[in-house]
Amino acid sequence: MGLVIAASLIAFVTTEMDDLLVMFVLFSKVDGRPGTASVVLGKYLGLLLLVAAGKLASSLLAMLPFEQLLGLLGLLPIVIGIRFAVRELTGEEEAGNAVLLRSIALAAVFLESLLITLANGGDNIAVYASFFPSLSGNEFVLSCVVFAVMQAVWCAIAISVINAESIRSYIEESKGVVIPALFVALGLYILVKSGTVVWLLTLGAGCGIGGRGLALSA
Repeated sequence: MGLVIAASLIAFVTTEMDDLLVMFVLFSKVDGRPGTASVVLGKYLGLLLLVAAGKLASSLLAMLPFEQLLGLLGLLPIVIGIRFAVRELTGEEEAGNAVLLRSIALAAVFLESLLITLANGGDNIAVYASFFPSLSGNEFVLSCVVFAVMQAVWCAIAISVINAESIRSYIEESKGVVIPALFVALGLYILVKSGTVVWLLTLGAGCGIGGRGLALSA
């Protein structure tokens, strides 16, 4: 049991270390318990889906460039950052029922947290796919419990840092610049880290070479 817990801790920390940075960005955008809860729920559902993908990984999944495909979701935080910056610059506010708009905003935060977690999770699936087959049924359940506890620790660390008075005050004063910059930087980081940029460039080069070959043969 001790070895399984230790291995699970190592698997979580090695795949989720950079996720702390992701959580700093996500929590910087929300204010209040409902928004924080939406981010936390998105993180947990994202982790659950990554664990499921790692557990169910098959030869078909291994043949697919899943990390690069998930990396495409790195475009999402870039779009979020740009949209946030535009709204701050133009002072645009959505009209309508306040309660409904608040519910929609919380749902959007939840989806952002979920999708960004998946976008940054290509390496998680690769590690889980090699780690989980070595575990028995009970050991897998124990490993999942360790992951759940560690996710709570990660959330607590991120919330504590972001809600520190000096950091929160700076974010509130400069949110029109800081938050968009953080989201755009996060998106670029995910695209590069996942290998998506290189993969797309390789595909583009391959298509270009193939197109020239067809033109010459014609």
